[in-house]
Amino acid sequence: MAFPILGRNSPARPARCFALLAAVALLAAGCHPRVTDPNDPNFILAEKGDWTITNAQLNTELNGLLRERQITPEQIGPDRMPVIKTNMLKNMVLEKLILARAPALNLKDVDKDSADSFDRLKGRFPTEKDFDDQLKQAGITEDEFKKRIHDQVVIHKVLEAEALQNTDPSDQEVNDFYLQHKDLFNVPPKLRASRVLVIVDSKATPSDKAAKKTAIDKAHARVAKGEDFSKVAMEVSEDRYSAPKGGDIGYFQRGENESQFDDVAFNSKVGALSPVFETPMGYQFIKITDTRAGGPVSIGDARTSIAEHLKQDKINRLEEAYTEKLLKDSGVTYHMKLVDPPPMPPAMSAPNGGDGTSQGAPPGQ
Repeated sequence: MAFPILGRNSPARPARCFALLAAVALLAAGCHPRVTDPNDPNFILAEKGDWTITNAQLNTELNGLLRERQITPEQIGPDRMPVIKTNMLKNMVLEKLILARAPALNLKDVDKDSADSFDRLKGRFPTEKDFDDQLKQAGITEDEFKKRIHDQVVIHKVLEAEALQNTDPSDQEVNDFYLQHKDLFNVPPKLRASRVLVIVDSKATPSDKAAKKTAIDKAHARVAKGEDFSKVAMEVSEDRYSAPKGGDIGYFQRGENESQFDDVAFNSKVGALSPVFETPMGYQFIKITDTRAGGPVSIGDARTSIAEHLKQDKINRLEEAYTEKLLKDSGVTYHMKLVDPPPMPPAMSAPNGGDGTSQGAPPGQ
């Protein structure tokens, strides 16, 4: 290709030569002009060095989150969407920044831990088909899923190596927390009960409702005549949570269930069979099988749950400080307006309900 020769003293020569050279270089590299439309899928939202994050990549992550939570953009609303997109973009940037630190840390057992995590997650599905269907619903392949697990294992190990040091609380910290928050460690009285429930749909016809009442009355009569409560519950009860356990709904305190249920339960004696009563769920009857008196929890009983609470709180604070500093010092360039959420008021709650035990599913559900 021949170019016209400009006169040596022509003022246009440098500008035209540079423009021609730039055009040739652009064509030779196969490059394209940078997208400037913020709504274009290829518009770059954030970049550093040799990596970028585009609109398309952010929207893929957002759509995956919406599918997982089973919500729509309309339910989120236009006011909250910029905050969610900002958080997602920051998380995507953080992943790249943290992963970039991994090669220098000589992390151990990454492949083994990744494979173990994959097998453990896959093992939660009854069949191979159920697992494959879940991947299709999420819109990812098995290899993509494995890569996500691998990246998360690497991120966790980087955080452990660089941020999460000395996270176990001292005995003094546990003691101080207990003394400063003793009011959180008062357990209300609790009951344990078994029940037989027949569910009545809110749209049930009078005849359907009458049939349900007849069924519960017959079940009640069987128990009243001496038949084993758990046997009747497993045969008749429609509560899928308690029926397989002979009707046992575990321990509960006042206020965890419907008011009609509490009125009967907290006015019944241990071992006594209640009459049939109605709640929004349907017809049921119960038998109280045990009680727990309320009162303060000793520091000995609360120590384990307090330590777990303080450790997790310290982990959260260390992770937040580490990631904030990483973002601040990263040199990442953003081409999207970042919208932070409004500050949330601090909340205080007792670890694991304040009684040192994990809370199970509420009996009323």
